[in-house]
Amino acid sequence: MNNTTRVGLASSIALVGTTLYWRRRERTVRESLTVSKDWESNTNDVDRENRRAAREAAERLDARVEDLPERVTALDDERRDLRRELDAVRTRWADSWWGSLSEDRSVDDGSGGDDPTVRVVEFEDGELPDARALAKRAMDGEGITLVVAHGDGSFAVAVDEALADEFSATAIGREIAEEAGGGAGGNDRLAAGGGATGALGETAERVGQRLLRTGPLTPA
Repeated sequence: MNNTTRVGLASSIALVGTTLYWRRRERTVRESLTVSKDWESNTNDVDRENRRAAREAAERLDARVEDLPERVTALDDERRDLRRELDAVRTRWADSWWGSLSEDRSVDDGSGGDDPTVRVVEFEDGELPDARALAKRAMDGEGITLVVAHGDGSFAVAVDEALADEFSATAIGREIAEEAGGGAGGNDRLAAGGGATGALGETAERVGQRLLRTGPLTPA
């Protein structure tokens, strides 16, 4: 038996829904802010196109054209606040998921021995910030955790403190990237990558299996 566990996470937990809400809200604010700043950057060259952009921005923001600079500032502040709230929600979400994983017997198959526990966690709709949040939380646990986010083809790797002298998260991340495409970077305990063009989940699973067979993996 081996210690590799593949964990598929359902998206029904309330915190996931909350995270998605804040993502959509932040995206809406960002789009409005982009339109407004496009107009603001052209205010010194008033022509037909700039007037059209100003009207479009004002309509989207439900404001008068002359009030756009003030609305841009307000939107920028709102976006910063939303980002902080989203980060807080994501942290709580990662804590909740990690707690459920730690309590789930399927995480450790009970084979014992000296092999490290290797988890492969997949999020069908997740993105890099989600993968990083869970991997960061996993650093406080045991073993090696590979988190795959299929939403944008990204992943993250966490290595617990006890294994950091034998296994490097950066080296593991680069091995995943070599097979699945893209790139990876980080440090010995936490790494992340993106731009994968191959079957990322299957690649993470194979790398996890190899870690058990070949042992320590450190940067070249």
